Amino acid sequence: MLILARCLRFCNSQIVSILASCGRPSAIVPDLVNRPRQLVFLTPIDSQLNDFLNEIHQIAILEPSVVERIDEDLDLHAKKKKLLRLADAEFLAGQTLDLPKLQLQLRELQIDRIQLETGRPRTDAYIVYLFLMLRGFNGGCKDQHARLLLEESITLKLWLDHLGLQLPPASTLSDNLNAVSNQTRALIHQVQLRYIIQRGLDDFQKCFIDSTAVEANTERPTDSIILVRLIARVCTAGGHLHRLDLPDMNPIGLLKQQEELRRLSQQIHFLSGKARGEAKRKKWYFQLIRRVRRLRKRLLRDLETVRRNLESRADLPPSRRLMGEEALCLIAADLAALEQTANVCERRIMAEEKVPIAEKIISLSDSDASFIVKGGWNTVVGYRPQLARSGSGFVSALVLPRGNAADSRHLVAMVKEQITNTGVIPAMTSADDGYSSQEGREEVLGLGVKVVSISGAKGKRLLEARQWKSRPYRQARAERSAIESLVFTLKEDFEFGEMARRSHQNVLAEMLEKVLAYNISQIIRVRKKLSEAEEMERAAA
Repeated sequence: MLILARCLRFCNSQIVSILASCGRPSAIVPDLVNRPRQLVFLTPIDSQLNDFLNEIHQIAILEPSVVERIDEDLDLHAKKKKLLRLADAEFLAGQTLDLPKLQLQLRELQIDRIQLETGRPRTDAYIVYLFLMLRGFNGGCKDQHARLLLEESITLKLWLDHLGLQLPPASTLSDNLNAVSNQTRALIHQVQLRYIIQRGLDDFQKCFIDSTAVEANTERPTDSIILVRLIARVCTAGGHLHRLDLPDMNPIGLLKQQEELRRLSQQIHFLSGKARGEAKRKKWYFQLIRRVRRLRKRLLRDLETVRRNLESRADLPPSRRLMGEEALCLIAADLAALEQTANVCERRIMAEEKVPIAEKIISLSDSDASFIVKGGWNTVVGYRPQLARSGSGFVSALVLPRGNAADSRHLVAMVKEQITNTGVIPAMTSADDGYSSQEGREEVLGLGVKVVSISGAKGKRLLEARQWKSRPYRQARAERSAIESLVFTLKEDFEFGEMARRSHQNVLAEMLEKVLAYNISQIIRVRKKLSEAEEMERAAA
């Protein structure tokens, strides 16, 4: 074996020498450490991201109040945190016996009286503004994909280095972005539109209105799954109350009962699509509802025991007590939803009653999401935002109503929203026949709008034949489809059709950020078109 190994090494060395003599280079790993890096000659890349950063910087220069408002939001966020710390500190001081001739008087804490002192450096408000816009453009700042793009972007690195700024940690950045209020986001939107007017990119004389169905970050489970998951969530939350220094809810027998509930739910789903399975379906649902209600009564008793314990505890700091009260409120809300779902199942399955959608639990993760019907064929669980588009393609207004609100109620509201945001009364408003309302149309005309066009048969009935066939109204109907292209672009390029956040205010914040990012991109496109047209005119001259 030793001789064979020596022979193999000799053959390998001969082969290497032969390859070298033939001029074929051997595979080597480049020396990265000793290789010089050409960092001196790095310049900003002519890219869409660089144009995006330039535009949002110019808007901040035009209206510094945007950054100032964000700084106020960050101050309020910091004061809320300090309020809890001071409350805990005064509570602990009250637990200590007073020293002789020293009275410790607890004053009532108010957030208006709290003064922020010098501490650790806080994230600059401009950084928060910058990444608030980038989150709408990029889709996030904390998930792995978004973080990789932010950290590896040469354009962003050069931009931050030029301003003497650094990329904050993901958790810090996310916390600061979420501290920005929706009122501040709305202010940024208004500043954008004023910037567009000043740059001559749009005069906002046109207003096209439409709504769209947007999916919430949730699924739509069946009633049996809702019952099983609500029980599981209550049991899980009740089993972790010790983390808040509270006694856990009684766990004895809960796992076995949850397994039985899951088994009954599976039996119900096995009957899906099978003929003559209605009687069996009622049987399984009857057993499921009966077991759920029995278990709910036990959980209510356990919850009341924990609640009495919380009320009698004098050793819990205010912050700890607040978290405990929030946890018990969430458990109580789930138990109330449990009874509501059980009642719906009883009426729908046993009594074969058609239950209104408003009385059903649609989602477990987003209680504000609704069953949205758009156009009679597109049905989703989510939201139905109202959008207004200007003549040059900018989003001039965004309203997010609750539930599946009818479009006809929002004609006046959307026109007023655009007027508030831009300060300009449009000469023309165009919408589809879902917005048809004689009272709404007259009110919009009363605002000073000259042409109020509503397409379709319903809108035609609101006008005289001569007015319907007039050139301004025909042009308004012909241009109305532009709002549909806006909705398509928002959904395809900015993921406007699927929300990542939950609850009404958080979804509105996400929509506003995406609208802000879209408007910046549209500013770049419109300016490019105008410059190309000017170049063609100069060339023709």
